[in-house]
Amino acid sequence: MLASTLASLLFAAAAFAAPAPAEASADAVPVGNTTEDASLNASAASVANQNTSEGTQAAASSAAPAPIDLTVLNFALTLEHLEATYYQEGLSKFGLDAFSSIGLPNFVLQQFKTIAADESIHVTFLQNAIAATFGMNLAVPKCTYNFDGALANIQSFITFAAILEKTGVQAYDGGVKLIVNDDIKTAAATIATVEGRHSSFLNLLTGAGPAPGPFDTPLGIRPVISIAAGLIKSCPYTLPAMPFPALTTVDGSGLTSGTPVASGSTIPLMFTGGMGMSATDAALLSCNWVFGVEPQVRTSIQMGSNGPECQVPSEIQKAAFTQAVVFVVNESRDVALDDDKNVVAGPATVFVGSAKASGSANRK
Repeated sequence: MLASTLASLLFAAAAFAAPAPAEASADAVPVGNTTEDASLNASAASVANQNTSEGTQAAASSAAPAPIDLTVLNFALTLEHLEATYYQEGLSKFGLDAFSSIGLPNFVLQQFKTIAADESIHVTFLQNAIAATFGMNLAVPKCTYNFDGALANIQSFITFAAILEKTGVQAYDGGVKLIVNDDIKTAAATIATVEGRHSSFLNLLTGAGPAPGPFDTPLGIRPVISIAAGLIKSCPYTLPAMPFPALTTVDGSGLTSGTPVASGSTIPLMFTGGMGMSATDAALLSCNWVFGVEPQVRTSIQMGSNGPECQVPSEIQKAAFTQAVVFVVNESRDVALDDDKNVVAGPATVFVGSAKASGSANRK
């Protein structure tokens, strides 16, 4: 049943031509593979033909696609566009010499090219699935991005890749519950597991274990868009949610630098209105830490010499090195993982743990 359900969606998507790709620059790294795409479509058609009866029964039992399904598919496509473009630009800038300069073997570059190809295929698949499911091309185009900070050097390229892949897993985990149509749920699940494998590989490069916790952290549309917004310069369409105000730290430690902070340590925060805040106002806020599906942990915000700051909860210490998600909230209650007026800023991805492993991307 599972094979025929997915095959039906793949076969229908293959019947629609993919939107014309943007003209590639001379330096762009090719991430698509027309031979692989043709093989994928042919295989899907073959499986679908072999399971016509079963596929018809599955389609009949599945709820018809709903408007929210289109929203979730385009939400996923927004992220896949970002990831695919990120790897294209990164791999056009960093070649074998860059990876070798930090002690990484040749196969790491090849794996990055494989990940880039996967993300490009995800883009095409989602575009075709939207056209097949809704009968017209309603897929969102890609945005214009600002990767200057992320692509400053090979280490930042790898660190941001790890953040993007983990965010992708969180997005699919949080978005699947919103999907009405069973075929679309299945398709989303097959992408989510691949994103998880990408994330595991990049965890190893940043010094974390491949699976630093028993559960991933599901996030709703607005928190995910808020994380991605830092890399988006402009979009030719309205994003599916308004980003929360950005959250970072004064020195970048634990966040975009990828340098881990220890559980129990205090980190200085930077967000709109934070620097001029009084101690009384700061006492009304807290940091809301989310990791896995475990109960959220709140730590109080106080005014330090560099502005507002909060403590990294000791509950995260069980992981030697992991990525946690933190919000600044204005009440002492858990954050809903979808839209939440309680959020003042965030979320931010914080690297928590001991010093990076010797095999990490920071190795000299």
